[in-house]
Amino acid sequence: MKATFEKEVLLLAITRSLGCVAEKMTSVIEGIFINTVGDDRCQVCAYDIEKGIKTEISAVVHDPGSLVINGAKLASIVKYMPAEVTLETGDNNIVTVASGRSKFQLHYLPGSEFPKIPEFMPERHFSLPQNMLRKIINQTAFAISNDETRPALTGLYIEINSDKIKAVACDGFRLAVREILTKTEIYSKTGEEELYFIIPGKTITELLRLLEDKEEPIKFSLTRKHIIFSLKMKYGSEEKETIMFSRLVDANYIEYERFYPKECKTFVTVERDALEDALERASLVTEDRVQGQVKSAVKFNFTNGLLNVSAISINGKFFDEIPIEKTGDDLVIGFPCKYLIEILRSTDQPVLKLSLTSALMSMVIEGESESGDSKFLYLALPVKMREN
Repeated sequence: MKATFEKEVLLLAITRSLGCVAEKMTSVIEGIFINTVGDDRCQVCAYDIEKGIKTEISAVVHDPGSLVINGAKLASIVKYMPAEVTLETGDNNIVTVASGRSKFQLHYLPGSEFPKIPEFMPERHFSLPQNMLRKIINQTAFAISNDETRPALTGLYIEINSDKIKAVACDGFRLAVREILTKTEIYSKTGEEELYFIIPGKTITELLRLLEDKEEPIKFSLTRKHIIFSLKMKYGSEEKETIMFSRLVDANYIEYERFYPKECKTFVTVERDALEDALERASLVTEDRVQGQVKSAVKFNFTNGLLNVSAISINGKFFDEIPIEKTGDDLVIGFPCKYLIEILRSTDQPVLKLSLTSALMSMVIEGESESGDSKFLYLALPVKMREN
């Protein structure tokens, strides 16, 4: 194989693929697969058995062929090359990476050893604007769990119909629910009008790296076990289709709505920025590491017209007051400070509605856009507070 690439185009294709390279570098799937397609294109692909990505980029193909090469190492080399980059395979599984007078020689594996990419025959499709999906992920994915003993919670749960998408994530400490009214143009060969599936958290992380803040759509295609994402991306002066695919989480999601408190007794309206600023200041005390542990509890005392925010640790104390509007009972309740900050950073409304039942039940944080086409709901699990 011998092919010449524009430096920036090749570098983009490699770096966008690195997230789908196997983490444990023990086999051929640790590499990037590069394969010539005709006289003017090459396919760049990565696949770690669970998820994969592929795209075709422009190239001058001198000699057809394929190879598998360490992606991270190749990206590091291409980044510092002066101009166009040529890859040329030789004897003893050595590939020469050349640009101008600069040359590197690396070991490679034959392309025939790369695992076969699955061939999909999806029966369901829909699409969303990239910026909308990006927003949904940013506002929910922080609550995806890392607990492998509960597989369903390790992904982002999606409910979708012809005019609405809802995303849900839960890690046992927080529940994040985001709902947006939008036309999704669902197509299903079996006539389904609603779709439900769970995208693995690691796939969501890689997908977010690809999404741009623009209106152009991203297309979703679903099989029984896989999801395929198709989107147009810039490679130099050209726009190319990039395809990412992943296994779905094969589990039933929790009945998250049953966690909603049914009879709240305290209702509060508060400015988001004021509450977030107070929590950021409180974190200077709560996030101090003491003997290897983070003491992260912050106490809320809801009284008439004021929210008293306080924290105490071995290194100091913190106190602040925030004006609020409150109806219902006074209440003292504690939360992990870090978890609350992550929730507030994910909200996009200037005024939040808080609903509480008792010091031992989750607090509801919710808001809605002025147009009513977008709303969010978060549940924050409290912690028991010691008397200071």
